[in-house]
Amino acid sequence: MKICKYYSLDECQDIDLVLDKLDSLLDDSKIEYSFIEEDDVIKIKNIGLTIKERKDLVSFFKDNDVIDYPDYEEYYEEDEEEDEEEDEDEDY
Repeated sequence: MKICKYYSLDECQDIDLVLDKLDSLLDDSKIEYSFIEEDDVIKIKNIGLTIKERKDLVSFFKDNDVIDYPDYEEYYEEDEEEDEEEDEDEDY
């Protein structure tokens, strides 16, 4: 089972519980994570989860309405490119 790189906390009802779980895995050097876009999206990097731990984490996310966001990187990069193009247009 593969863990997505990005997850949305937008629908999550108990963010503190999710953060406690993520902090526990971070402390155990199983994952790295960071917030993107004002705490609505998290970026996760698996650095040592076993297959069972991955399955458990994905199940935990489902149970707590943490939604995988596999397309986030594509949309995020497109937004950055549009902003750069607008900046270039303003220079002329």
